[in-house]
Amino acid sequence: MRRAGRLLDVLDDLKVALIDGVLTPAQIRALATTMAEQREATGDPALESVLDEIETRAAVELAKLEVRGLAS
Repeated sequence: MRRAGRLLDVLDDLKVALIDGVLTPAQIRALATTMAEQREATGDPALESVLDEIETRAAVELAKLEVRGLAS
């Protein structure tokens, strides 16, 4: 759950940065680093599903940044 919370925080920071037009490499690295962290099993199928959705969203956003050439 902590990892999912961090991912949501990083995604929120990215959203604000993109709206403001001030996305930094550090923000992109934060997303990539958080995505690379190992997730622990919770034993709760419903929670696992929500965590999967958060990870998928983060992976999609990171891929979009890479396509735009903003991530390295």
